Amino acid sequence: MDEGISTSAKTIELAGQIIEIARSENIRCGERLFEHRLANRLGMSRGPVRAALRSLAEAGLAEAVPNKGFVLTQSLDSDIALKALNAGDRSETHYLAIAKDRLEGRVPDVVSEAELMRRYGLKRAELLRLLDRIAAEGWVERLRGYGWRFTQTLNSPLAYAQTGRLRMMIEPGGILEPTFRWNAELMAPVREHQERVRKDGLKVFTLSEMFRFGCEVHEAIAECSGNAFLLDALRRLNRIRRLFAYRFIPDLEMVERHTQEHLQILDLLERDDREQAAALMRAHLHWSGGGDQIS
Repeated sequence: MDEGISTSAKTIELAGQIIEIARSENIRCGERLFEHRLANRLGMSRGPVRAALRSLAEAGLAEAVPNKGFVLTQSLDSDIALKALNAGDRSETHYLAIAKDRLEGRVPDVVSEAELMRRYGLKRAELLRLLDRIAAEGWVERLRGYGWRFTQTLNSPLAYAQTGRLRMMIEPGGILEPTFRWNAELMAPVREHQERVRKDGLKVFTLSEMFRFGCEVHEAIAECSGNAFLLDALRRLNRIRRLFAYRFIPDLEMVERHTQEHLQILDLLERDDREQAAALMRAHLHWSGGGDQIS
């Protein structure tokens, strides 16, 4: 999107993902971009999705229509749409590059903005958008002047292992919450994605898509728990897990096993067999040295 528009790196990324979804669903000019459906597909609240839709409207790709929400105004093969896709890819590429370099020790604990701009070939405005996103996720903090300090979160295999252990503690418990309510509308696209992964898996989907589809299963179940703090905690954990995902290349057997377990858990929950669903969830999340990357 336009350099003149003050848009966060996360919003740019989400805008690109919305275009990907719209292209996959063959949405045409004049048709609505349903905010709640997009939020469900992306596994997040409606606020960030609304901000991404507004950025698409500012770029001329969509329009906010009273009483209808956002409507697509340009072909998804247009230059504007492709520019939005490329902007999201560029932002995400640099984000993952910083995470990878940090994980592998190529970026020190304390670094200046000038060093980061040189290293990644970014303008200051682009870098600040990325650093603001990273700061919101809790693995960098601003120092006085133009310096930034990275936390130890990404340096510790133990810290990552602990995210898996914490998920084992909280996710099965969320299923057993007295406020748990199955949401068929929320789960319909989640199940559809898992069915597509079971059918096509690594032949069609990228690692990033596989990871996102896995997260949306767990976050949708957490949303059904009725406990907003559990959902928020899981989303934060998944953001940290995602930074390690580039190291992990899943094999077909693992993809099939995880996908089958996701579908089994959904089946149990739809039948209201929450005891069995919680037990399977715990087994599914059992820590195996990093093997749950796409769970």
